[in-house]
Amino acid sequence: MRKLRNMLLVLTVALLWCALHTPKEGTAQALVIARGDISTKNVALTIDDGPHPGFTNRILDILQGKGVKASFFVVGRMAAVSPEIVRRMLAEGHTVGNHTHYHNNLLSLPLENVHIEWDMCSSTLKTITGKAPRFARPPGGNYDASVLEVARKSGLTTVLWTANGADCTGISSGDITKRILSRTGPGGIILLHSGVEATIEALPGIIDTLKAKGYRFVTLDEMAGPVPTPQRKELRSASSESPTKRMD
Repeated sequence: MRKLRNMLLVLTVALLWCALHTPKEGTAQALVIARGDISTKNVALTIDDGPHPGFTNRILDILQGKGVKASFFVVGRMAAVSPEIVRRMLAEGHTVGNHTHYHNNLLSLPLENVHIEWDMCSSTLKTITGKAPRFARPPGGNYDASVLEVARKSGLTTVLWTANGADCTGISSGDITKRILSRTGPGGIILLHSGVEATIEALPGIIDTLKAKGYRFVTLDEMAGPVPTPQRKELRSASSESPTKRMD
């Protein structure tokens, strides 16, 4: 069963590669980041959803106390309500990314609405911070090649993950910790969520354990490196956990 799953994942990535690497005149090449450089012990901690005043600030407090930088994928309409939290993220050295404006399942929307979701969130974040976000993550990992292409046209690089804490499912902080630690390796991208008490409970131990193992936490800006030129064509290696595709 595992071999079949891996084969299907490889096939899906190959199909996406073909879709994303078809040149379009006058446009930059789409990019997807699913993992960082596996030759380094760098990991990127990413936090989706929010900002939630009662949760996100506590996450930021933990990160500040541990000396760790992370990347936050925020929801545009929630950022508009709590802009001071978004500004705090940037002021403390974190990366702020686009998690759409209304947190809809992008596979359930017509493509013109997908475009609106990305652009409204980017516009909101630019109004708050003075600059548009570089990275995006589709809610629930629900995407296909057309969703990625719309993100690219909106100037966004889509970021997936390698270690999903499944913290939105109601599992305990201990189970969240076990999932993350068992799935995190060099170049890993960790997925956790704001708005979950168990995540806040698990986060300090996750950070301490990975640091003790020699891992260094980096932002997605650090992991991805400089903004690519329009001629650069790249698709990073596939995530070990395949998000949902439109074809499912």
